[in-house]
Amino acid sequence: MPDKIHRDSRLARGSLRCGVVAAALLAVAFQAMAAEPVQLTHDGRFKFCPVYCAQGREIVYVELATPMLYRLTRLKLDDGSTEPLHPEAQTSEFDPAFSADGKVYAFLKTVGTLRVNLEIMEPGGTKLGEVPPGDGFSGMRSPAVAPDRQHVVYSFAAAGRQQLYEVRADGKEKRALTDSRGINNWPAYSPAGRELVFGSSRDGDFEIYRMPAAGGEATRLTESPGQDIRPKFSPDGRQIAFTSHRDGNAEIYVMNADGTQLRRLTASPDRDDYCDWHPDGRQLLIVSDRNGRYDLFLVSIEP
Repeated sequence: MPDKIHRDSRLARGSLRCGVVAAALLAVAFQAMAAEPVQLTHDGRFKFCPVYCAQGREIVYVELATPMLYRLTRLKLDDGSTEPLHPEAQTSEFDPAFSADGKVYAFLKTVGTLRVNLEIMEPGGTKLGEVPPGDGFSGMRSPAVAPDRQHVVYSFAAAGRQQLYEVRADGKEKRALTDSRGINNWPAYSPAGRELVFGSSRDGDFEIYRMPAAGGEATRLTESPGQDIRPKFSPDGRQIAFTSHRDGNAEIYVMNADGTQLRRLTASPDRDDYCDWHPDGRQLLIVSDRNGRYDLFLVSIEP
């Protein structure tokens, strides 16, 4: 009898362990299904740099409209319709950026071969200011509008280096924010506007850095053999999402604002890139290249 009781007890414990493991696997499977990206566009056209605007009701992104023209395209999420942001545009436009309240936006507009203007506007069409290209090749890139709408930061290449610069919303009073070797690019403001996060190759490989919005000493947040680029603060300022190539191809990662608790958010054999936070802070908008088709996807962030 004792032997039978002992065997029954072991069987019961084994069944309990199997049940716990099965429940855990089921929970993981459920979470995986819950985290499956939601596809927002289905045309497959080449696109990049999507950003939310209109309090999360619309998305503006760059789309290859013709072999010779990139245009800013607006996606209305309530009905899925798309339209050019500037129907009258005759030259390519890139890198849209909106203030948090959507009342000011900036973008790059080609004005010649390898030359671009930085345009600063209100959604109604009023131009607030512009930054014209410099002499020769103009390497202006990646504008970001301050939350208070008073300044715009962007990247500019000159004299063999690429630094971050700040201008007022009218395009005046240009001021350098960085002075380092290599390339500094993809600036993004913290929600309060007191800090910037950006990518830099100053230490030999692209990593994510954080510094005061007025310029100053930068703190390195990542360290990986692959490029870490295009960072964005979450709406509450507690997290940073970015693109990393550390696993062999472009994937989206999220970390705390101080660089801790790094975790990979996407896992695609193709390219996942160009993230932007939904205003609710629980989802990320990304561009995913799947079998040569580029579309917008919405990825949930597990707590």
